[in-house]
Amino acid sequence: MTRMKRRKCLPKLRWLRTNLGRSIGAWAHPAASVTRCSRNERESDNIIKVNSKKDVVKDDNKLSTRQLVHKAAKVITDPREYQLELFEIAKQMNCLAVLDTGSGKTLIACLLIRHIINEELESRRQGKHRRVSFFLVDSVTLVFQQSSVLENNIDAKVGRYYGDMCDNDKMWKPEVWEKILDKDQVIVMTADVLYLLLCRAFVGMKDINLLCFDEAHHAKKNHVYARIIKDFYEPLPTEFRPKIFGMTASPVDARVDVVEAAMDLERLLHSQIRTAEELSFVQRAAKRPNEQIIPFKPLKAPWETSLCLNLRKKYGDLHVLRKVFAFAKEATSQLGPWCADQIWESALSEKSAHKLQRKTEKATGKTFSKEAMDALEKEIALIQEAHEYISTLAFDPPQLTEEDCSSKVLLLRQVLQKIYRTRDSEKCIIFVQQRYTARCLFELLKDNVSDQFRVGILVGSRPGTTGEENFSLRQQMLNVHRFRNGKLNCLIATSVAEEGLDVPDCNWVIRFDLYTTMIQYIQSRGRARHIKSRYFHMVEEGNMDHRQLLHDVFKAEEAMRNFCKHLPEDRTISRTDIQELEEQADEPYYLEEETGAKLTLTSALQVISTFASNLDHNGEDEGQPIYVVKPATGRRFVCQLILPSTSPINGIECLPQPSKAGAKRLVAFEACLRLRAGKHLNGHFLPKIRRKELPKFANARLAVDANRSNTYTFRRKPSFWDVNDPTPPTKLWVTIILVQDPKHFCDMQYICIATREPLPRMPPFKVYGAKGEPTQVQFLRLKEPLNLDEEKLEILNSFLDRIFFDVFNKHFEISYETTRYWLAPVLGQEFDENMSASDLIDWETLKFVAAHRDLPFEPGDDPTVAEERFLIDRVDRSRRFISHGWVQGIGPSDKVLEGTSGAGVFANILDYSYNAGKKRRWMQVKWDIPETEPVYSAERLLHRLNFLDPPTERELELSVGALICPSAFSISRIPVRLVHALMLFPSVSTRMDAFLHAWELSKILGLGDLDLSLALEAITKDSDNTDLPLEKQINKQRGMGNNYERLEFLGDCYLKLGTSISLFCRSHSDSEFQLHVERMIMVCNQNLFQKARKIGIPDYIQTQGFSRRTWYPHMKLLHGKKTGVEAIKTNLHTLGDKSVADVCEALIGAALFDKGLDGATKMVSSILGSEHHSQQCFADYYKGYVKPGYQLAQPTASQQKLADDIEAQFGYRFKSPTLLMSAFTHPSNPWPWEKVPSYQRLEFLGDALLDLACVEFIFKKYPEADPQWLTEHKMAMVSNRFLGAVSVILGFHKKIRKVGAHLDAAIAEYVTNILQAKEKSDAPNFWADLSIMVPPKTLPDVLEAFIGAMFVDSEFKYSLIEGFFDVHIRPYFVDMSLYDDFAGQHPSTFLAKKLDNIGCQQWGWETTTKRTDEDGLKVFTAVVIHGEIFSVGTGASAKAARIIAAEAALEKLNSFSPEEVRNLCNCPKSTDKEEAKGDE
Repeated sequence: MTRMKRRKCLPKLRWLRTNLGRSIGAWAHPAASVTRCSRNERESDNIIKVNSKKDVVKDDNKLSTRQLVHKAAKVITDPREYQLELFEIAKQMNCLAVLDTGSGKTLIACLLIRHIINEELESRRQGKHRRVSFFLVDSVTLVFQQSSVLENNIDAKVGRYYGDMCDNDKMWKPEVWEKILDKDQVIVMTADVLYLLLCRAFVGMKDINLLCFDEAHHAKKNHVYARIIKDFYEPLPTEFRPKIFGMTASPVDARVDVVEAAMDLERLLHSQIRTAEELSFVQRAAKRPNEQIIPFKPLKAPWETSLCLNLRKKYGDLHVLRKVFAFAKEATSQLGPWCADQIWESALSEKSAHKLQRKTEKATGKTFSKEAMDALEKEIALIQEAHEYISTLAFDPPQLTEEDCSSKVLLLRQVLQKIYRTRDSEKCIIFVQQRYTARCLFELLKDNVSDQFRVGILVGSRPGTTGEENFSLRQQMLNVHRFRNGKLNCLIATSVAEEGLDVPDCNWVIRFDLYTTMIQYIQSRGRARHIKSRYFHMVEEGNMDHRQLLHDVFKAEEAMRNFCKHLPEDRTISRTDIQELEEQADEPYYLEEETGAKLTLTSALQVISTFASNLDHNGEDEGQPIYVVKPATGRRFVCQLILPSTSPINGIECLPQPSKAGAKRLVAFEACLRLRAGKHLNGHFLPKIRRKELPKFANARLAVDANRSNTYTFRRKPSFWDVNDPTPPTKLWVTIILVQDPKHFCDMQYICIATREPLPRMPPFKVYGAKGEPTQVQFLRLKEPLNLDEEKLEILNSFLDRIFFDVFNKHFEISYETTRYWLAPVLGQEFDENMSASDLIDWETLKFVAAHRDLPFEPGDDPTVAEERFLIDRVDRSRRFISHGWVQGIGPSDKVLEGTSGAGVFANILDYSYNAGKKRRWMQVKWDIPETEPVYSAERLLHRLNFLDPPTERELELSVGALICPSAFSISRIPVRLVHALMLFPSVSTRMDAFLHAWELSKILGLGDLDLSLALEAITKDSDNTDLPLEKQINKQRGMGNNYERLEFLGDCYLKLGTSISLFCRSHSDSEFQLHVERMIMVCNQNLFQKARKIGIPDYIQTQGFSRRTWYPHMKLLHGKKTGVEAIKTNLHTLGDKSVADVCEALIGAALFDKGLDGATKMVSSILGSEHHSQQCFADYYKGYVKPGYQLAQPTASQQKLADDIEAQFGYRFKSPTLLMSAFTHPSNPWPWEKVPSYQRLEFLGDALLDLACVEFIFKKYPEADPQWLTEHKMAMVSNRFLGAVSVILGFHKKIRKVGAHLDAAIAEYVTNILQAKEKSDAPNFWADLSIMVPPKTLPDVLEAFIGAMFVDSEFKYSLIEGFFDVHIRPYFVDMSLYDDFAGQHPSTFLAKKLDNIGCQQWGWETTTKRTDEDGLKVFTAVVIHGEIFSVGTGASAKAARIIAAEAALEKLNSFSPEEVRNLCNCPKSTDKEEAKGDE
């Protein structure tokens, strides 16, 4: 290779001596400053940013992390000569490319990967095993960044994978990674994930053709880069090893011997270090900045401010604050006293104080003595006290004088003021060492530089040190994005901006805190890439450490460059060196021969963590291993591993090791070997049962087939009417049938019904008069029975026979073996139950009616005798009239008068009287027709018998006035007033039978005194699809009253509560998942259906409305049309399985509404018939509750304080502070820290309690609301959106005991979000704004757990829950109309409204159920529009399938153009609605 001449560079030491000590004024005059690399040529044209047009998104807050990273991606073209040179070398051998930051190392990787892919495609064509290129990075940030770069530069399928993404069971299966390896050609991955995949043999080195290491200098000691090479690469024969390509700005990242460290890296990575042949050419390509030392005056010695002294006096012994105290003291020197005080506001903020408490608990949690726990409580209380003290202080703004700020800070401000004096296009990065420094400088400078200055922070996303707030990955990328597009023009950054993040080029870099290693210097310098960019080293005057650091760094860089320059062109790594390295790295491992999985000391920690998290726990252990490291003799350490109590191995201790980390790794390794030997780990070192063992029946078929139905016996008549004694009765029980407003039925005489046994107390029910006026029928049962003799009984028999024959045209056999009841008229209009039945009955009328069949009337008789009589056609007995008055001056041969029935149709009045019936033939007349007879005005008695429903329009329009001749009719002896009452009796009888069915079923269920109107409502199914209120009702039965839907809504809720309490009481060791499954088994439709069939509930369900054929008693019919079963020819009815289950829930709702909690509890037990729920009243729940040990434990100081705070806030004193603490303990909080279980079991209970409180409120407040409306508006009350907001308003977010930076950040972000929304709006539904983020589920869970804890602590007092609801929940729902739109967010409801707006009337749902081999029973629901399937949904239940189908339909509709919407529907209203919509 031809070597080009090299231009001599200025020696580093001479450059240092020349520039050290220059004042800041030097860089203001270019001639006076010394330039290290004077050639800063044009910008590199081999990097072109994607989307160079001005397409900046206005609201970058809405960009996802992936979008933010993708916007930074670059398309790389026109590679430089040195890049092609290194690419050619990398093709031939394992290569470690050492180039400055910004010199295009990634382009070389892209070229190499593209080449490897081409070779791979050829290899696969030859039938060889497929292999994939792996691009390994050290952080999640780089996964996004480098994958975006590769996607933009390589025409190949690029996959990205990192820890959180792979943290689920589905990803850890061999078949999953087989598919991934088949699909992806390049995989960008965090090295930790690849290491685990190799350990578990899901991926092998045989599957890899290239290992590309980003920032390869990390490969040393036990870094995962090194472990991949040592554990998996080196054991393979050379011919099976993949190619290696490493990239770094320097092979050395520490202050060590450069040459030796570089050679170690070469040996470890089995690669040769290569750099560009002409370094000066690289330097020009990388655009090296002009460097300048700017000295600041000597700093003052560190001291403690008065605030720090006060804090140290009170809280100086707190271990978790030691680093804060140390930083605050050092900050007085480095930053100034204002920053030193300012740091306490951040370090002891509410969020930081909470983290400090968690850290204290974690440190103490490994010690279980009472003394340790007391000390823990004391420390936590002190941390809280310190937070409260700091929160009361008011910090003055900085004055930026020597009194407030250090000379170092003042110099920085002076530099920034010159940079941003007039222009805002300058871009600057200020490098600091610590996050605290970054935050302090941000607060100090943000408003104190210039109007052109827009500063932001860029710090690491990994958990920081004590009291430091984490910076999320998205926050990092958002600030980088804003820096790129100019919204920020200055970043105060830690080392995260040196390595990893792709920070945009800038023209100013200031090392506020000097680097500590050569690579930090090189990488930070590489951020200044623009023409005439500057790099400032801020050095303290007279500081020999600073002078020495600069000397060492420059010397190390020179040595590194000389090493790279003088590398032999052709050389190999000594095999002896490799053997020495392998010997140094020798450590135990275990190889699983069958699978090829490998267990190492490093992977053992992850194996144990995964194993513990998959164990079932007993409500106390939370599935986390505990490592207790203790000192041993000879400066060695032993480690004890404690696994949850449900683990087959609970404790193990390792032999002494030289380091704490080594002891921890070894004990995990030994534990893994024991677990594998016991077959508790599979061949891939995964738990034998990847998921927690599912409870029995967890996957059982719990839903019923929505379309499945069965045929049952329909109980036409209740058992009450059965005649058990065929002898003549000697006494009867009398119930008077009253009408609240009888004028709607004309003048009537009340009747009574006399029965063999007393009727139950029956509620009133609604009936409708002749013109549809509603009124009520009421029942009054007399206390004393009616005593009978033979004469009275015979009179009652004759009267009963007469009314059936005259009024209803039926002739029954009156037999004591079949007669169920007797009817009789009563005297008077007002009654009470103490009256004598014998005195009330109108015996005179009874005798008059019973005496003869008809009232005789001859033509010569007094015409007034036939006035106000009940007349029945002699031929067609279905024609009945009520005669009113004799019409003088009109005869039978006269024409029918206009306005009366038959006018214009019949020849005369006589013709109408004889021929208007169905049998209109004179030949049917068997008697002599008188030549003359009086004519009467009359009113035709219509055939309407169903007064349970308003009259139809046809019935209202019928003309009933008539003129008749009496000779065509027989005159009944039954008084007209009595006829009116008797015409109502079929409706009364129908409803009485229904009440009796409900009564008999209630007695079977143990609640014989249940309100019969509610019991009947619970068993009433008035259409084929009663359970689908959104759809048009099929075969709707008129006049049945309310159906079961509303009560089912209520009962479903109590069934959930009752079973929840019972299961909660029954066992303390069940997991929340176990409780959910067991409850699901108990309350599922399948179980309810089976229990209902066993009880016989389907036989009692009322599916038939009024029938004029079946209301009659079961007696032998002698004359007339058939009745009962003979008339309808069936005694069966068909019910859907779900309807039967729904009725069970409705019965529970009826019991709750009428008998309260006790009645509902009894009903649940009666229906379920389960040992898991046998309580007979609500108090029985608590009687069966055994308090767990933690609830009886002595509370700690913090638990006691929590109880005090809750009492002050809510007025309720918890008897068990430990129980209260459990309600605020997140599952992430380890058991040893608080010695209480997480809130999950209490949340399980509280969820059901809150549900019932909400449902009872809305059910009672809106008695006329239909179930669909109730369900939709309940959604708002129990939604996570609402409960999360309430949780924050009540301050519960401050009390949660949790561990996890992501959860902390999510809660903090939501709290800010919801409180801002509350400030902007006084409306009670402020929380429902969809622009507000969804709350982390922890917040509503904690609220529900708190409700559950109150209930348990108060010994199951539900009134306490109702009180909490009234004060803290109900005020938001005074006006439920505010949430009409909230309900519309449900997909099914939203679809219905959308189609209604379109105007479509011909749409609906079609549901079917099929059994599949994989998933068992599946429900398929389709949205059908105009007979065509529009969308389909599949789910485990009809409800789930409908939601999926609705979502699919909505998505499809939203994609339609207006023209497509119009073509979708041709309903008449659709055009009008579309036009109206357009007009609007």
